[in-house]
Amino acid sequence: MSAADRAYDVLHARTHGRVERALPIGPMTSYGLGGPASVFFEPATPEDLPALSAAVAASELPLLMLGRGSNLLVSDRGFDGIAVRLGAGFRWTRVEGSAIAAGAAVPLPTLAVLSGRHALTGIEFAIAIPASVGGAVRMNAGAHGHEVGEALASVEVFRLEAAEAETIPAARLGFSYRSSDLPRDAIVTGAHFALAAGDDASIQERLREAREWRRANQPLNLPNAGSVFTNPPGDAAGRIIERVCGKGMSVGGARISEVHANFIVAAPDASADDVYTLIRRIQRRVKEEAGVELVLEVRLVGQFEEVPDGAAAR
Repeated sequence: MSAADRAYDVLHARTHGRVERALPIGPMTSYGLGGPASVFFEPATPEDLPALSAAVAASELPLLMLGRGSNLLVSDRGFDGIAVRLGAGFRWTRVEGSAIAAGAAVPLPTLAVLSGRHALTGIEFAIAIPASVGGAVRMNAGAHGHEVGEALASVEVFRLEAAEAETIPAARLGFSYRSSDLPRDAIVTGAHFALAAGDDASIQERLREAREWRRANQPLNLPNAGSVFTNPPGDAAGRIIERVCGKGMSVGGARISEVHANFIVAAPDASADDVYTLIRRIQRRVKEEAGVELVLEVRLVGQFEEVPDGAAAR
């Protein structure tokens, strides 16, 4: 019996969630690119997570948390592991005075809208971040000069190794730019945000401004995974890329967006390898011509191959 079969059998027998073999997960990402996961699991509620812990232990397969797939590039060859997308039991919100609690599968823009409805300030910037609460906490997602860690009070997680739930105060998470010290085996199941009562009109104006900025400055009409690279200290990755590579540089069906140079957009005929190859060519050119090492913000999932030199950047 293969490792994937062992994982599938454990999850199928012990959970109420959706379990499938060789399910394409590329369509579950904002790029829409990539192949299947060996095992796909959508836990219905937190009660399904102990079985996931057992499946990982039985199979020794790597685990991928999909979230909303907004910062993932999945290989055309797929992912040889267990891909997890949290189900309906993780999509809940609760307003508690000036705080908001939310399940890990709640989209971050939904949280921002909810805060606006209750005249709570501190999370308006999240309207521009197309991530889930869980993914945003792990990577300390941010926009407009603010980060999720600023508003977070605590996070609820399930620890795979111990197969138990735990609440971790935000002060212990070591937030930094697009990073946190959340334990590797911790699956975020919920989060509590400490906000403040604010002026309703001002909050609505900030939400409106953030929406309009995103429409004007990001290529929302084409598949992409948001910012490809983190910003180097004291500079902007998009500015460097535009100066060195220009806008429109392409490989196959992948190209640098004409709207924002730190976005790579995918045409209908693009492959994940096209995007990957363009990423590597941008990194090499920027290193050679600007002396800057661009660090990926997009997460690469699976094994990639650069397309032949014949598919030269245009």
